[in-house]
Amino acid sequence: MVRVITIMDDVYSELHRMKKRKGMSFSEVLRHLLQESQREGKGLIGLAGSVNENDIDKKTLSHVRGERNGKNMFG
Repeated sequence: MVRVITIMDDVYSELHRMKKRKGMSFSEVLRHLLQESQREGKGLIGLAGSVNENDIDKKTLSHVRGERNGKNMFG
């Protein structure tokens, strides 16, 4: 099955360089990176802190935290 995804231009550029350097398809590059992260034990916990402030959708974060209508379910 084929899926269409949207990625930022800088991510595309890095993936494209890796794709050309290794002679792989985009799917193979992504699979390689996922397998490499699993071998290094970098599951979701290993990625903690890797998202910077500009990557966060404030409205969604507020929704997840339950801060709608002045309510905060975490404190």
